[in-house]
Amino acid sequence: MHTTSRIAILGGGPVGMVTALLLARRGIATTLYDARPVDDLRRDRRLLALSRGSLQILDALLGAGALPVAPIRRVHVSSRGHAGAARLGDLVGTPAGNAVRNPEIGAKPVGATVWYADLVAALARAIDADPRIAAERPRRVLGVQQHPECIRVTLDDGAEVACALAIDAEGGPNRHRREGDAVPVRSHALLADLTLEGLAPGDAFERFTHEGPFALLPIPGSPQQMSMIWCLPSTLAHTRQQAPEDRLLRDIAQTLGPRFRAPTAVGPRSVFPLRPTRVDRVCEHRLVHIGNSAQVLHPVAGQGFNLGLRDCVCLVDCLTDTPAGTDIRRTRDVPAAVARYGTTRRLDRAVVPALTGMLPELFSSAPLPIAMARSAALGALDLLPDVRRAFARLLMFGVRV
Repeated sequence: MHTTSRIAILGGGPVGMVTALLLARRGIATTLYDARPVDDLRRDRRLLALSRGSLQILDALLGAGALPVAPIRRVHVSSRGHAGAARLGDLVGTPAGNAVRNPEIGAKPVGATVWYADLVAALARAIDADPRIAAERPRRVLGVQQHPECIRVTLDDGAEVACALAIDAEGGPNRHRREGDAVPVRSHALLADLTLEGLAPGDAFERFTHEGPFALLPIPGSPQQMSMIWCLPSTLAHTRQQAPEDRLLRDIAQTLGPRFRAPTAVGPRSVFPLRPTRVDRVCEHRLVHIGNSAQVLHPVAGQGFNLGLRDCVCLVDCLTDTPAGTDIRRTRDVPAAVARYGTTRRLDRAVVPALTGMLPELFSSAPLPIAMARSAALGALDLLPDVRRAFARLLMFGVRV
């Protein structure tokens, strides 16, 4: 068995790579294990929504402007068939109809979108340039074993590596469940790129319907196209995936309503299951779960990846900002730092998943009292600066403690 002073990071996606880079900036060496070659990740065509806080993290690691992004400057929130709407962003209307800077949000974008492949490529270049990070790909982790003074990582070639800490950034928490505990999937997200005209650059939309949330996000380098994420009951999602293009375009136009121009084209469609899950115990002695290994969120409000990046930053802070007399390089001090991480992350990991899980249910409810309440809530969000400020900061930076 090989013993190393490096921290093992299990999973080489964006969350694992960001963690490795953050630790390297603090002088901590890591070995990153992933079963997939980087070229496989570079073929992934997912679009990620980044909050302003996530943009700040990535800019600090990669350099400002290193990522080809589409800025999100305004987020329009509405509910189909009901009054009330809200807008979060850098411009607000005045009674005279003019647009002024919103001092609650500032001049910077509230967020941005980036292609998963572009983010992976930029992070991989940074990792290749840092001698404190050893990336072993493709190499699959088969299991871990906890011991008082170390954690043993078993690899697919039979090798075992003993290290002070293993950070699990490898995937969804369903792999921690027994097979019979699987929750049936009742809803899917339908994804496609839409061609629309007349939209202002930097606009994003979240429209709630009885069928499920409908979101439009700007696409880097494609000002006339938007990425659609439509959360639907599973049967309906698959039906619309296979529907003729003209029928789907009519359904989308009806969902958007008369304030929008009808989309003129829809690109290839795909669906993926919505299975929000959360691991209660993110810290297990010398093993800590972050990102999608700790929680998988509903895509409403685009908070999943942003929550994962905040996991990275908080974990690195807890591992390196140690109390006087402790040193993370001494294996006996690792469990205390990991426990401190679990305590620090508890509130953000409770509030954001609860919010993203509640919104689809709230806005799909048909009873009149609930409809009136949510219309009033949207109106309050638009008209009350303190409420709007608090909600915007939650989406941009999470719950800070």
